[in-house]
Amino acid sequence: IGLYFKTNIKNKTIYIYGTIMIKIYLLSDDLVLIGRWMKLINYETNIVENLEDLQDIMNSILIVNSSVCKDISPKFINDFIKNANQILVLDNTPNLINAKRFLSFGVKGYGNTLMTTSYLNSAIETISNDYIWLIPQITTQLLKDITNKSDSKIDEEKLFQNLTKTEKKIAILLKNAYTNINISDELNISINTVKTHIKHIYEKLNVKDRLSFAGLFSK
Repeated sequence: IGLYFKTNIKNKTIYIYGTIMIKIYLLSDDLVLIGRWMKLINYETNIVENLEDLQDIMNSILIVNSSVCKDISPKFINDFIKNANQILVLDNTPNLINAKRFLSFGVKGYGNTLMTTSYLNSAIETISNDYIWLIPQITTQLLKDITNKSDSKIDEEKLFQNLTKTEKKIAILLKNAYTNINISDELNISINTVKTHIKHIYEKLNVKDRLSFAGLFSK
């Protein structure tokens, strides 16, 4: 999942993705989950046993399962994020209600406790770049929810005026909560081509991800 380099600082290995130093901390009430995450994550991980251990941590990512989050106050989350940290919450049964709640607290990542190594590392790399990462089914539900609740009509022709013909088609499908695979099937183009078009769409519309894209239609 991308290139990474490692260096030793005071006998401690730290992995660097691009120019971003990623320090990963794991917090869970399930030791089996901790072991699973450690095997799947491409970066060095550190286990923390209680919230007090997180108070002085900076420039790091905390991966925590949702059952632990009931003991974490919104203020703690806010203070933790103020120290240039990010949080990835993993849930046994991800749902839209929890996703919205965690996002409202400032959490940047939300997924499944048992998701694959590609998803897990993609989430880490995404939130390390200050973007939001959600599992596809939650992203789809959230997009539908945002666009369905929009009170005002947005002039799509004006909004998409700088997009190419293909980009306009894909932008409309994105608005309608199509996944990358759905778009690939609908337009008979490869997934990589879809991703390239979406990247250009985001750049032209000055948005970072699907959530900020959906926000264009809820103003």
